[in-house]
Amino acid sequence: MYGRKSSRFLGALLFFLSLVYGVLVRLRARAYTIGLLRTKQLPCRVVSVGNITLGGTGKTPMVINIAGLFQKHGRRPLVVSRGYGRQDESAMLVASDGTSQVPDPSLIGDEPALIAHRLAHVPVVVGSDRHRAGSFAISLFQPDCIILDDGFQHLRLKRDLNIALIDAGGPFGRGLLFPAGILREPISALKRADVVVFTKVDQAGDLASLKVTVRRHTDARIFTARYVPRDLMDAASGETLPLTALRGAAVFAFAGIARPGSLTELLGSLGAVVKGALSYPDHHQYSKADIARLGQAASDSNAAMVVTTEKDSVRLKGMMPAGVWALRVDLEVLEQESWKEVLLG
Repeated sequence: MYGRKSSRFLGALLFFLSLVYGVLVRLRARAYTIGLLRTKQLPCRVVSVGNITLGGTGKTPMVINIAGLFQKHGRRPLVVSRGYGRQDESAMLVASDGTSQVPDPSLIGDEPALIAHRLAHVPVVVGSDRHRAGSFAISLFQPDCIILDDGFQHLRLKRDLNIALIDAGGPFGRGLLFPAGILREPISALKRADVVVFTKVDQAGDLASLKVTVRRHTDARIFTARYVPRDLMDAASGETLPLTALRGAAVFAFAGIARPGSLTELLGSLGAVVKGALSYPDHHQYSKADIARLGQAASDSNAAMVVTTEKDSVRLKGMMPAGVWALRVDLEVLEQESWKEVLLG
């Protein structure tokens, strides 16, 4: 899908399936455009954060960024998420009422759990039907703004601001639709966006050319953003360490995210010596066997620290492994004043 490996037979099969998938995606979008499928509206402002690729663009940190900005300016935001990877994705649940949250991430999904953990006083509701979940949330919490986590493809719900994120370091993979590539929709779907944000701009190869490509498909306002490492947090105790603790430290890394290699790259940039690493599928639910394997691998690599992502640490809380540190990062939009104007306007 990313073009790192090749197989003639498998590639041909996936390409054929991607053509079928592309027809279905275009037909669905067209059905909403001409009114065959109807869009529903909520009685408050809706801001959607999403992308046109599979994972790894920074949707969760962006949701946290936007909700924090709304809070800072006296708004009452609420987050609605599908809660991907939870035990029962058909269930509609209050992941957090703003003061307390569901303690088991497997019931609500790791991303809603992370959002709830990061955002005090911001309710989080999960549900596959975002309109129904939004209506339910409004009846309980009376927010003045709802932020849709991963809402770009949820065409059933009308939104007032449609934000599409693009990973500037690896924007469109091979340029093919799923399952042959990482595109969830054709690049032309960006025409629906009001705002495009290039994330990881410090990893961009040719940002100017990427902007030209995007401009062929949309007149949306363009912003740039980067990850800013914050600190290290112990997954069990909540103790924190400054980033300077990584300088020269022998580290073993593991992650179950869309692009696990991004963690080792970030650790290296912070001065850590990565002695070994293990990767798992995105949203992986860790078992006791996984923890034992990680401990053995870290010991065999002679690492002094074991580091994972903050999203992974949420999934580890039930097991409370000792000595695992989560690297916490924030997403910073570089054009901050213009960003505030767009969001608060």
